[in-house]
Amino acid sequence: MSVDFYKEFGELGYLASYSDHGFEVNGIYYPTVEHYYQASKFDDEKIINKILNCKTPKEASMIGRDRNNIRIPNFKEVKIQKMYEANLEKFRQNPELAKKLLDTGNEAIREMTTKESFWGVGPNLDGENHMGKILMRVREELRKEVK
Repeated sequence: MSVDFYKEFGELGYLASYSDHGFEVNGIYYPTVEHYYQASKFDDEKIINKILNCKTPKEASMIGRDRNNIRIPNFKEVKIQKMYEANLEKFRQNPELAKKLLDTGNEAIREMTTKESFWGVGPNLDGENHMGKILMRVREELRKEVK
């Protein structure tokens, strides 16, 4: 069995990067994991602030994906780490979510995206599922911290 989620809606929506669960890092408040992830692509304070002020994670994502905005040169090398950091803080700072994640036990976690094979399982369930792997790493880290 596995814990399969898709988007920020429903019982497992708390697992998604778009879920409405904010957290703070270095004195900066991020409304969602997606806001953190998209902001981490840039050094330009104007772009970062624009992302932080987005009302929705979708808006933040659109700015972050805009190729006219110049990303930090090594973002491809650090993107998985940035997504991990965001999720770890989200769950650390939202104890009710941490409990839910820990309650998934040792089940595999899969982001059931049909159009995305890097973060999710993709159309043939053979994607890399990095989001699921990150959530399982976060779960392990939370277990260590609870003990």
